[in-house]
Amino acid sequence: MNEDTRLLHDGEEKWRTGGGPVNPPVVRASLFAFDTYADFRQAMAAANERPLYSRNFNPTVAALEEKIAMLEQTERAIAFSSGMGAITAVLLAFLKAGDHLLIVDCVYGPTRTFAETILTGLGVAVEFFPPEETLDGARRLAGRLRDNTRLVYLESPGSLSFAVQDLAAAADLCRARGIATAADNSWASPLYQKPHAFGIDVVVHTGSKYIAGHSDLVFGVAACDRRHFDIIKPVAVLLGAVPSADDAYLALRGLRTLPLRMQQHFAGGLAVAHWLEKRPEVVEVLHPGLETFPDHELAHRQMSGCGGLFGFRLQPAPAAAHYAFVDALRLFTLGVSWGGFESLLLPLDFIEAERPDLRARLGVGDHQFRIFVGLESPADLTADLEQGLAEWTVWRERG
Repeated sequence: MNEDTRLLHDGEEKWRTGGGPVNPPVVRASLFAFDTYADFRQAMAAANERPLYSRNFNPTVAALEEKIAMLEQTERAIAFSSGMGAITAVLLAFLKAGDHLLIVDCVYGPTRTFAETILTGLGVAVEFFPPEETLDGARRLAGRLRDNTRLVYLESPGSLSFAVQDLAAAADLCRARGIATAADNSWASPLYQKPHAFGIDVVVHTGSKYIAGHSDLVFGVAACDRRHFDIIKPVAVLLGAVPSADDAYLALRGLRTLPLRMQQHFAGGLAVAHWLEKRPEVVEVLHPGLETFPDHELAHRQMSGCGGLFGFRLQPAPAAAHYAFVDALRLFTLGVSWGGFESLLLPLDFIEAERPDLRARLGVGDHQFRIFVGLESPADLTADLEQGLAEWTVWRERG
């Protein structure tokens, strides 16, 4: 059955029988009652599989998890109240004092902060590696593995540099050594990239972005096989970072239109990226879907499509020119995050400003911007960028 069709039906059949609702109901309950002590004991024995207490299992959340598992081609999925809830639960599930974590340098900023502060404080040895070390069969990455390496964490493409990693090479390397792998798949969405199919053990998403799609929900998810589910789920329950039934309902609503929205983000993003490439004000456009992008071939091989998030770098100019450019825009909103219906623009001059060495490693410069192409007409978006660049030119010439 087609994936788009399954997305609409998986996890919902049980609600539609006997004249039931077409949408899974929002089960707003913290606990569930039982008629007999025997029924209660059975529920206690399978608390993560059936209604007992909503921190362990909620029917609305379960419908969402079933759909995510289908999309990621995994056996199970675990929903969280935020993307960081999913990421931190995975890291804490696999790591303890004395363990070694290898984490890609282009990782999401809060993930880096958690690794550098909380994990190191717990006695975990954290080591960052350049994304290109996964290329050429991950031979360079192999040189970093230790006897106590327990997890290799990837994010492909990265959300700032958009650096692509060879998922299959990293997964093959780690599997041969008995080391777990995890990958943040937020950029490509579960439609356009399937890390588990390349051998990655755990796939995480900041579901607030493409999956939710409406900029009104914060949630996350981790998808994995049953063996790794049994490792992560108890940690998730103890941390308590679970979504409410109402949030799960919003995520289910977002999933129903995910294929249509991703098509628009893909087409619109490429159209705007191609337009920017032709502008004299622009030095470089960083979009994995462009043939000019480093490792475009690998990106094309691993992904069936692209999202609407990418970067571009303007010619050197005073900061006032860049600020004038941003302030002149009318359709692009100045804001963090991405993946919703609205287009966004974010100057990157403040990112890791106190760490110039890290900025250099990430290839992030003072004249660089991150752009997200939402669901608006690409022609309207390029017209907005054009008038913004005209304002940039005025301020640049002023010096």
